[in-house]
Amino acid sequence: MELLQNDMDDLIGKVLAGEASAQELLQVEAWIAASKDNKAYFENLKTIFNTAASADVKVVFDTDAAWNKVKTKIGDEKVISLQQRTKATTIWVRIAAGVAILMGAVYFLNNPITPAAQTIAVVSTNVPVHDTLPDGSTAYLNKKSELTYSFDSKTKSRKVKLKGEAYFSVKHDEAKPFLIEADEILVRDIGTEFNLKAYPEKDTIEILVTEGEVQFYTLYDSGLNLKAGQRAIYSKRNKIFQRIEKPDTNILAYKTKVFSFNNTDLKSVVDLLNEVYNAKIVLANKKLFDCRLTANYKEDDPAIIAEVIAETMNLTLIRKGEELILDGDGCISSQ
Repeated sequence: MELLQNDMDDLIGKVLAGEASAQELLQVEAWIAASKDNKAYFENLKTIFNTAASADVKVVFDTDAAWNKVKTKIGDEKVISLQQRTKATTIWVRIAAGVAILMGAVYFLNNPITPAAQTIAVVSTNVPVHDTLPDGSTAYLNKKSELTYSFDSKTKSRKVKLKGEAYFSVKHDEAKPFLIEADEILVRDIGTEFNLKAYPEKDTIEILVTEGEVQFYTLYDSGLNLKAGQRAIYSKRNKIFQRIEKPDTNILAYKTKVFSFNNTDLKSVVDLLNEVYNAKIVLANKKLFDCRLTANYKEDDPAIIAEVIAETMNLTLIRKGEELILDGDGCISSQ
């Protein structure tokens, strides 16, 4: 007489639990040998059973309530003893628990538990700071600036909050948008390098794109799309975006230490050098403020630049402690 699948499952369960008779063991072995599918089926159940046993699964249930529920469905069917029913139930509970364990293991291997968001902070005080963000993008922060970077694993987005000024070189990833928030302004990367100046105490937020493209906008205004070489500002007070056509060759001087002055008043020159280098170059009298300078400098020592300016404009340079004092009755323009 051919065994039904449910009967064979019962026999396999008894074999795995070590409760089968010699005859039942022979029946199972013959069934396994009959086909490759039977053998694979048995091996799968064996793996599940052993996994469940090693996991020390504990199952607690209300036996009386369960038994009363089952009795109403039995009707005229053959009633087996409670002892036999308990053995069979234990075997299949262990196998079912094993299935749950294996499915859980597969799920967590494919969906590892990770923090919803990973956040780092970069802060600069009296000197600029260069750092690489976790996604491989880089940020060069000007003095007195700070940013926080976070990656949200749920939304698959990279978010930066900036206070101050920074030059970004973004590692573009279409599947993981890179978004910068500075006050009410948002900057969305489209494969980009750009400088963003957004000091909280200032009314304007300024951006210069050096490579690629960005969207410069707010939640309530689509703003501007800017490409390499383009520059724009946003007025927080007036809520207005404006493209700036006139180039500012010294926007990136804090990063590059390259200066280009074109008929620039000497006071502005000195102010920029002092800001970038934390220097103390002083103009001895107001007559020098409006002297005009056209020159290019690339030097990491502000004292050397001060000496060149003095030579160029026929001024004297006096060192007094940390101060570099430029003095003279007039000046000779280099234009």
